[in-house]
Amino acid sequence: MNRSDLDRLRDARAFALYARNNAGGLSANALAKAAQLQHAALFDLIVIGEALSKVPPAIRNAAPELPWNAIINLRNIIVHSYWQIDLEIIADVIENRLDPLNAELDALIALVEGND
Repeated sequence: MNRSDLDRLRDARAFALYARNNAGGLSANALAKAAQLQHAALFDLIVIGEALSKVPPAIRNAAPELPWNAIINLRNIIVHSYWQIDLEIIADVIENRLDPLNAELDALIALVEGND
């Protein structure tokens, strides 16, 4: 199944919400002790990075304030270097970066919807 660019943006937004719901407010120590929540949150971050990695440059250029490379790189670290995951960084991303990401994604989604 081929996802549209709009679907990918919506997926990223939805999984950012899932990550906040799964692990928002948890410290790195709490994440380390709550394996199911940790795994769920890591999966959510993987989906965000994967979805946004497939968004074409024309749409990325419409949202230069989005940290595209950082999001995609975080996905790559989680997937390919899982033994090096720093839960302090993961907890910070979940607590401090996902709400602004969703606000930016909302604006980008509205822009893309307006162009359809």
